[in-house]
Amino acid sequence: MDQFQGTIFQGDLDDRSFYLTQVKNITTASSLSIDQLVKMAAYLEKQEETCTITVNDQIPLLLTNQDIKDLQFDLMGILKHYH
Repeated sequence: MDQFQGTIFQGDLDDRSFYLTQVKNITTASSLSIDQLVKMAAYLEKQEETCTITVNDQIPLLLTNQDIKDLQFDLMGILKHYH
């Protein structure tokens, strides 16, 4: 299993999914499929100013415009592992 350390997302890469262990500085434990990662990247492309994501299904996290760009970069790095 490979580790990924991005600006927004940190976690472990396996053959079929990404195991998310941290969002910004919030610890979490979520498994994201490749399809979910692709959908998240597509969603972020449509955001122009800010957006909110939920961590651990209960903690809303506001992403600034720079956070969105950083997360898009993180997602590209993660998805590159699978393609």
